[in-house]
Amino acid sequence: MNKDTADEAIDIYVSERMAKGKQTAIRHFLARIYLKEQNWEIADAMRNVRGLTRYYIDLTKVMVNPFKGPEIAWLASMIFIAIYAAILISLDDQRTLGIALLSGTLVNAGYLVRNGVKKWCDLNVMLAIYDEIVQIMDNELESLASS
Repeated sequence: MNKDTADEAIDIYVSERMAKGKQTAIRHFLARIYLKEQNWEIADAMRNVRGLTRYYIDLTKVMVNPFKGPEIAWLASMIFIAIYAAILISLDDQRTLGIALLSGTLVNAGYLVRNGVKKWCDLNVMLAIYDEIVQIMDNELESLASS
């Protein structure tokens, strides 16, 4: 099984797992592997899928950290703009500009925080699904070795 086929099987499992549930996704995932590969290549294909999934787990763990990525830089710039807007509010002739700038900054910062939390939750779900794939592959490899 090459990398593209393994990647496709993982992607289909993840999408089915989110839409149809665990048991249906497991059945379709294993059926895809058993039907696509020759009898003597099944164990190697499962090892390839397991290895690729472990790579995805490592990659996702790096991305889960909210302090790695552009979101923290955008949040910092929103804080600086809010401070500048507060200074503008204190000036009589620039008060309306400061109010408009502060309200826009607060809305954008709220949107940024909401999207950051959503991304963090989605990545944690992906980690759990990738762990399921590794467990499925381990169980199948054990059953192939015992038979």
